[in-house]
Amino acid sequence: MTADLERLWEDLLSEDAGRVLAALLSLPRQDRESALEHLRGMANEAGWSDGQARRARAALAIAAGDPRRKAPEPDD
Repeated sequence: MTADLERLWEDLLSEDAGRVLAALLSLPRQDRESALEHLRGMANEAGWSDGQARRARAALAIAAGDPRRKAPEPDD
């Protein structure tokens, strides 16, 4: 289990679009949302190294650009 989690986070923080998307899509929806929330924290909260924050921002950008994700509803 630990090795699987390490591999998951290696992929999520790889800055490689294919690896990031594959890692996200391998997760059940609730776990995927939890991972994205954690990435948002890494990208925006103090306490993470510059490299960690940069990689988290890259993963979030990759995820946001994936057409398989549900697009947000437009504001009325």
